[in-house]
Amino acid sequence: MMKRLAMLIFLFVFGRIPVFSQQVDCGNIGFESGTTIGWELSNGKVAVANAKLAYQNETAGSINARHYVTSISDGFDPKVTNEKIPMVAPGSTHSIRIGTNYSMGGGSFDRIKTSFLVTPENTLFQYQFALVLQNDNRHTDVEKSGFAIEITDDSGQPLSCNSFGVQLKNGATSTGFKTQGDVEYKNWTTGAIDLRNYIGKIIKIEVTAHGCTGREHFGYAYFDAQCIKSAVKVNALCPDAQGYMTLSVPEGFGTYIWSNGEKTSTARVKANLGEVYTVKISPLDKLDETCQLQLDYKIKYYQSDTAFSRTICEGEEVIVDGESFKTTGIHVKRILRTNVCDSTVRLNLTVVPAANVTQTVAICRGKSLRVGDSVYTKPGTYITPVARPSGCDSMVTTHLIVEEMAFQVVGNPSITQGDSTRLEVQVQPAGVFSVQWSPPLGLACADCPSTWVHPSKSTQYTVSVKNASQACQQSEKVNVFVLPCNIYIPEVFSPNSDQQNDVFFVYGNTCVRQIKEMVVYNRWGEVVFRNENFAFSDPKQGWDGRYLQEIAEGGVYVYKIAVEFTNGETNRYLGSVMLVR
Repeated sequence: MMKRLAMLIFLFVFGRIPVFSQQVDCGNIGFESGTTIGWELSNGKVAVANAKLAYQNETAGSINARHYVTSISDGFDPKVTNEKIPMVAPGSTHSIRIGTNYSMGGGSFDRIKTSFLVTPENTLFQYQFALVLQNDNRHTDVEKSGFAIEITDDSGQPLSCNSFGVQLKNGATSTGFKTQGDVEYKNWTTGAIDLRNYIGKIIKIEVTAHGCTGREHFGYAYFDAQCIKSAVKVNALCPDAQGYMTLSVPEGFGTYIWSNGEKTSTARVKANLGEVYTVKISPLDKLDETCQLQLDYKIKYYQSDTAFSRTICEGEEVIVDGESFKTTGIHVKRILRTNVCDSTVRLNLTVVPAANVTQTVAICRGKSLRVGDSVYTKPGTYITPVARPSGCDSMVTTHLIVEEMAFQVVGNPSITQGDSTRLEVQVQPAGVFSVQWSPPLGLACADCPSTWVHPSKSTQYTVSVKNASQACQQSEKVNVFVLPCNIYIPEVFSPNSDQQNDVFFVYGNTCVRQIKEMVVYNRWGEVVFRNENFAFSDPKQGWDGRYLQEIAEGGVYVYKIAVEFTNGETNRYLGSVMLVR
């Protein structure tokens, strides 16, 4: 069972901290609905005008899936194989791909635009993008594929630190990019803009991806965004037993510099009432590093009386201010932190007992056993956690035995009408097993490994075999053919030593006692072959096509054959056979 540490001091005593990916009043800015609702889509032509890149003939809408909302199930970008570029931004469920991702995808641009009202709760616009741009040194720099992000106010005035743009160049890989053949790519990168000075105003976002100004080379981008609050969050409003608190800010930036020297998105600080901690945040991966964002947090006094209930699994614990609780009951904990925090916690704790199960299971080789989400095929002992409705796992110990069994049915499957045949089941490895034959019609014993079979007509039997544990259960069908009392005399044979139909002889079944006489004549009435009182169905007793020690001429030969049956009767047959050379 996986041990989960429930840090309720974070959850109830000091307040649960909202995750940074939560949107506030930004609607579908991160495409989380799986649609482009709230965004304007457009496309147009890209060309060079006055030695500069120009976007021309912009038209509303999307064509050829050049604005495609991606999902996690889409996997990774298919063109870049040197490293995996997810088609959805890390931490998101949907993103958007804009631009042409197919050959001959140049000469065009694709764009998305939106706007939102800045409130005190969404003062940080954080965006992510990944780029795949095709390069060709036959183009000048201004003609190449590119990407741009523009952020302006409602009047179209650019915001400070408002943009990111890249255009491929001749002779060098763009800063922060990697190459694969003629493709330059940039994996997911995070940028952000501080909007605290724009509360109450409308902010506009415009994202554009384009191929080259010709027709040959594609360019596309993956994009995602979120609106969050520009604020330092505290994971616990009361300090720990050592008097420290942990402060955190949004992840995904390039650098963090805290006033106490910490350099990650979180900082452990001494909780002195009234003290102010600051953090300076810079964008990631060669975005404009001069666009720093500074956030402050002031240590405040906190007082509370909190009661809550919690259910955990046996073997887990709830920790309140460093003290562990593992038993069912009401537990009271008072937390005093000098002049910063005074809190009383009342914990109503329910512990769900563990459910441990041990089983011994036998399966047949080639089969499998499923326990919870695990599938086992080899012998051994396995311990598997299995989820229960209570949320607590059961621990199932399985001793798995893998047994083997194979069988075959031996015996003559063909009999003459009125005769019997003996069929036998032979099982490997030898041991105790049960057998069942069906249908029982014509069987001397329907549950014996060996039985006499005396059907009146051709019958298909099914024999089912189980080993002692019944882990191995197999079935096989057996056809018993009942032949009429008769003989068969071929009409053609070819004595050419190809081991196929080389001899002319009489076929018979068990109702035939012997061939009393067999005489073959050529067309002049000469006897070319004679044999008497010999066994039926024996090619050694037949005519091999020779006359006077040479293979006879091809043609029609007349025969007279006398057959004696087991009932004492003798039948005579007159006919002809064709010798083919």
